[in-house]
Amino acid sequence: MDANLSLFNQINSLSYWFIYESNYKSSVVLDAEKDSYFVKIKKGKQHLYTYHINDFSKKNKRFLQFELIAVVNSLLHIKETIVQRQRTSA
Repeated sequence: MDANLSLFNQINSLSYWFIYESNYKSSVVLDAEKDSYFVKIKKGKQHLYTYHINDFSKKNKRFLQFELIAVVNSLLHIKETIVQRQRTSA
């Protein structure tokens, strides 16, 4: 679970980065009642990225880690694209 905790921290950090360093909105929701984890990035009304993990607590540890790594990589790619655009326009 330590590896997954680290991935959760990375996702949360990236989410805050989107909020404070760009004009993109992000949300990360861990819903215990629905047993789900949801990540969303949008610019204005346009959804750029969404990922939803159902049956979160029942997932195989390795598969959950794989999914979280994919989320982190996707968010890092979006961040990199934003940073490159900011550099180009500066």
